Amino acid sequence: MADPTLALTIPLFDEEGNVEAVTRGLLDAFRTARVPLTLILVDNGSRDGTRAVVERLAREEAEVRGVYLDKNAGYGGGILAGMNTSDADVLGYMWGDDQVAAEDVLRVYRRLIVDGADLAKARRVQRIDGWQRAVVTRVYNTTTLWLFHITSTDANGCPKLFRRQTWDLLAPRSSDWFLDPEIMIAAARQGLKLAEVDVRARPRTKGVSKVGSGTVLEFLVNLARARLKG
Repeated sequence: MADPTLALTIPLFDEEGNVEAVTRGLLDAFRTARVPLTLILVDNGSRDGTRAVVERLAREEAEVRGVYLDKNAGYGGGILAGMNTSDADVLGYMWGDDQVAAEDVLRVYRRLIVDGADLAKARRVQRIDGWQRAVVTRVYNTTTLWLFHITSTDANGCPKLFRRQTWDLLAPRSSDWFLDPEIMIAAARQGLKLAEVDVRARPRTKGVSKVGSGTVLEFLVNLARARLKG
């Protein structure tokens, strides 16, 4: 039986320096493994040359589709803009910062299929981040584990891949950085089967992280709202 096509959304905000390397790496890895892949590259209101690179890749590669947002829709909004254009049986998203190797994305896909999981994701066991990203991650993971008893120690880890019925069941709506915790909290509450693959995150070499100190407050406010909803 042939492997199901993976429709993978990659949101891009000012990632001109990374988008081609990320795209080429994924195409090479999945072609070599003979796993069908569709890449949905979302230019999330970029101010640099990201859109031009996406447009060129969409012309050159049959597996690449471009989604173009004139205004930045937020982290979650960029992801949802791509995910909601796909009708694939397996779909997911990852970042466009080239910190996760294409081979690791393929490993996550294999775990989803082989384990019969509802969703599968990367779990970063080694990271090289700036201090702001490290603080945000520590605050988020500690608070989320304590409040919601999720089973992952890296709830933000990507890629996150889903079976179609899982994505439709979860139906996430967060347009900001709360998209990842929204998904993980809902999956834990509904007892969905989660598979994780340990990966080593590579340091960002081009572009800058979009996570800032204000993200901590955003996380905490959204977590408090989710807790109150019960």
